[in-house]
Amino acid sequence: MKMNKWKEFFQKTVQKLAFLKPGEDVSEEEEELQVEEKELSSGSESVKDLPEGDLRQKLKNHRIFARKRRLILLAAAACVILGFYLYNSFYQFHDYIISNSYENTATSGTQYLELGNHIVKYNSDGVSYVTTRNEQEWSITYSMQSPIADVCGSTVAIAEQQGTQVYVVNEDGLVGNFETTLPILKVRVSRQGVVAVVLQEEDVTWVNMFQADGTAIVNDKTTVSESGYPIDVDISPNGERLMVSYLEMADGTLKSNIVFYHFGAEGESAENHIVSSTEYEGTVVPIVTFCTDGRAIAVRDDGFTVFNGENNPKAGTSVEFDEEIVSCFYDESYIGFLFNSEEEDYDYRMELYTQRGRKKAECHIQGGFDEIKLENGQILVYSDSELAAYTTNGRLKFSSPYEKAVEEFFYLSEFRRYLVITGDSFDRIRIV
Repeated sequence: MKMNKWKEFFQKTVQKLAFLKPGEDVSEEEEELQVEEKELSSGSESVKDLPEGDLRQKLKNHRIFARKRRLILLAAAACVILGFYLYNSFYQFHDYIISNSYENTATSGTQYLELGNHIVKYNSDGVSYVTTRNEQEWSITYSMQSPIADVCGSTVAIAEQQGTQVYVVNEDGLVGNFETTLPILKVRVSRQGVVAVVLQEEDVTWVNMFQADGTAIVNDKTTVSESGYPIDVDISPNGERLMVSYLEMADGTLKSNIVFYHFGAEGESAENHIVSSTEYEGTVVPIVTFCTDGRAIAVRDDGFTVFNGENNPKAGTSVEFDEEIVSCFYDESYIGFLFNSEEEDYDYRMELYTQRGRKKAECHIQGGFDEIKLENGQILVYSDSELAAYTTNGRLKFSSPYEKAVEEFFYLSEFRRYLVITGDSFDRIRIV
């Protein structure tokens, strides 16, 4: 059944159920029966000559009929609602309508991030905050050769890779900016605007933490020969904890070391604020990330490990993979992995896990895609010419070629509505 028919049927059913609302007028027949019942109970002269049994039976039959009618209409309404839910949840959409299209004049190389219900646009010349209709709320200019960004909650840090500039912004605009003394390799930000950066100085690597205004919080100096090379870093949402993955070569064997730092009260007594350290021999850990519930995840080249505990994190659930990981993607609720598919009709196989390490879904993906991400409860997979969206249960929600070269794809958390950003437009689409 088409959606417009569903809506029409649903509206008619709601109208039929209007009599169930308190205070509504009853039918003339029911009103007459109520009057007769009152007269019967009061012994009125107008009903003394009527057979009492016949009138009471008539009232009883009417009540039974009215009750059945209500139950039937309620059941019909429930069926409509259930049908609408099942249709929207399980139907696969393969077409779209561009509801609105807005001009995009951004220069080549512009990157896009979702922040709240708006979009952050950033490139070498500056950063701006726009609506999904590309209406500018604010903009900040700077000059960076190669900007990189990280987002946590409603805060974004933009840094110049191999440069020294850092800008911290949120939905209201500039929070703070500063310059480092050494070239920046990586940047991470907390919800409060605390920034962690990995800095490079010849054979010495620094992991530093700053307030948004540039006030130094931590300067941790490491060397490849002593601690290894920091290949990834993450900062907890509250800005108090730091997680670093170090990689080193020991006796011809690769070794990864996951180190947790705590810069709150719990870590004051710990040497160098290190509250936990876990080693993995012969394994590379390219991704580390904090979860919102105090947990943390380390993605290994052969699986992933969940760390439990805020003050003294310990390795908990560990998931092993026998296949090579093609891609990893995650948000505040799930972590997903992409593998090459062994089935002839599909290119990839996807597995989705909760951040406790429990498998949530598994499905196969057809087509060559460049990007995959978790966003607003959906998994978005896309290239410059194809779009697809999956639910977190692994069901295909939507797939379709797109008529223009796609630069970014967002789910708007609205009923079957998405935003497609191209080189010259912001297209709000509705899947059909």
